[in-house]
Amino acid sequence: MLRFNQYSRRPVGRLGLLQILFGSWMIWESFIRLLIALRFYSELSWSPLDLLRTFLLGLVYDASAGVFFCLPLALFLLLPAKFLSAGWGKRLGKGLLFLLNGFMVSTGVTLFFYFQEFHTSFNFIAVDYLIYSSEMLGTIQESFPLGILVPVMLVITLLITWWQLRKLTFFPSPRGWRQFAMAAGLMVLLPLVAAVVPQSAWRMQAAADKINQELAGNGPYEFVRAYFTNELDYDSFYAKASDTDSLRQRLRSEVKGNNEVLQGDPGVTRRVENQNELTGKKPNVVLITVESFSADYAGFLGFANSLTPNLDEVAQNSLSFTRLYATGTRTVRGLEALSLSVPPTPGQSIVRRQDNGNMESLGDAFRQNGYQTDFIYGGYGYFDNMNDFFAGNGYTVKDRNNIPEEEIHDETVWGVPDEILFDQVVKSLDEHQAKGEPAFEMVLTTSNHRPFKFPKGRIDAPQGVRNSVVRYTDWAIKDFLDKASTKPWFDNTVFVIVADHQALAAGKADLPINRYHIPCLIYAPKLIKAGQCNRLMSQIDVGPTLLGLLGMSYTSRFFGHDVFNVPESEDRAFISTYQLLGLVKDDQLTILSPNQGVKSYRINDWSTADYSPIPTSDEMRQQAISWYQGANLLYHDGLLKAPQHK
Repeated sequence: MLRFNQYSRRPVGRLGLLQILFGSWMIWESFIRLLIALRFYSELSWSPLDLLRTFLLGLVYDASAGVFFCLPLALFLLLPAKFLSAGWGKRLGKGLLFLLNGFMVSTGVTLFFYFQEFHTSFNFIAVDYLIYSSEMLGTIQESFPLGILVPVMLVITLLITWWQLRKLTFFPSPRGWRQFAMAAGLMVLLPLVAAVVPQSAWRMQAAADKINQELAGNGPYEFVRAYFTNELDYDSFYAKASDTDSLRQRLRSEVKGNNEVLQGDPGVTRRVENQNELTGKKPNVVLITVESFSADYAGFLGFANSLTPNLDEVAQNSLSFTRLYATGTRTVRGLEALSLSVPPTPGQSIVRRQDNGNMESLGDAFRQNGYQTDFIYGGYGYFDNMNDFFAGNGYTVKDRNNIPEEEIHDETVWGVPDEILFDQVVKSLDEHQAKGEPAFEMVLTTSNHRPFKFPKGRIDAPQGVRNSVVRYTDWAIKDFLDKASTKPWFDNTVFVIVADHQALAAGKADLPINRYHIPCLIYAPKLIKAGQCNRLMSQIDVGPTLLGLLGMSYTSRFFGHDVFNVPESEDRAFISTYQLLGLVKDDQLTILSPNQGVKSYRINDWSTADYSPIPTSDEMRQQAISWYQGANLLYHDGLLKAPQHK
């Protein structure tokens, strides 16, 4: 016989509890949408039709997100009634319900305040805040009265949970296998429909007003979409030129070098003609991208307490670039700059985006000159979409899966030690040599990454310490060069050693210039004269400069310069986070930020990132916009794809 709760005229079972939770979600999300609409009263379109579309589309997105919101409880309620009716089973169920309600309340409140700052629903900026958790927590603590907000959210969560549970008597079990199968089927079907059917572009049809479009979405839904699309829309958030034709013309003039002829398309396509003593020789090229290799580790750049005694020795016979700056703070941003020679666009690196195949890449430039191209990595290249990106751009991918187990004597979660990785490079070059074909090897190391472990007996230093593993990587590179020197292909091989990014990214300034300074050596004693280049350079300049030194001609859509074929007055660098886009020129830093922000600083001390705010000149504003808006525009227009080569 059913027992009725004193507050209810009828019992509520499993399905009823899910209905209550789903209804709570729909009501709460609509309530937050209404609060935001009232807050932005003057910016909202109050046309009855626009309002109807805004709130109806909002219900569609809310329902889609609500299916996933209810899924944890639905899975829990599939457990046997005997378990759910037990005292501890009930306590677990109530605890889960409380946690889900807490998530619902906190995301709604967060969205309300987020909207105040950015006038938009969650996007990749929100994803960025989670990635940079210390900055996120610091910003929240300094910006909001947490002593009031947290207790209020807790009370609201408790009240919602109490209201939901007051109707619950017990959990009747499904009546037979058919009902159970139907429930399980719905739990598979509904999330699939909720994930596939709603299209993010639908909310753009709510109204012409931006606030209506943003309100029509659902915060958690947009957060997940932003995470997987990995992009922050430039035109919506950044300062831009209204005349894109003039923008393209300015960009074309800025990318063109002395030895380059612009082609007829609306992008930056040009024919680069390089002629020097290496023209036609086709030496092998090994580009070693070193994980988290900060400039201040390197004694050969003049820093004290060198962690690179072996590379300091190699540098004496190398061409060293002393003022090279990384474009970002993650490996995928470094790979983007080195392989595509394009400034960082807001949001995620192109390496992780969709439709990033057949790009005009460094590998493509080598293939135009008859080379085979490989991407060699000691870890699993599915991470950060590296395998798909390089395979989609014509490289042969050789990662951890291609390394024979008998050759692996040490390993971490990130992959094999650098010495094993470099053995694979030697093996690959041997194979190309046997076939009589020149090779370009794009290599990414892994050892200089947590947990900072390395094979014993290589260096006298403690495990688990970054400084130790930097010394190990230095040893491994020298060991690789020593092994390579015994090979017949060594004298006809160019070795490039460069960082993907620095080990540290944080600083007092928004974009601390000293946290982007990275080393770069080109080592080929029989081919390239040793020396130092003290020009200001971006990571996107490495590829074009290398191709120039090799005397290779190619069709290019690169944004980077061959620094030896442009005047010093055109030197500049690009530094960024996911949302801040910086242009460094002379002793100035100009930063483009969301909400059309533009600000400039005088760089007083490059080594400490000591800045002084200065007014942004019209010239610096236009330059920053032309580079960054231009890169975004050409990417979306497909004009960074590899053109047809004759």
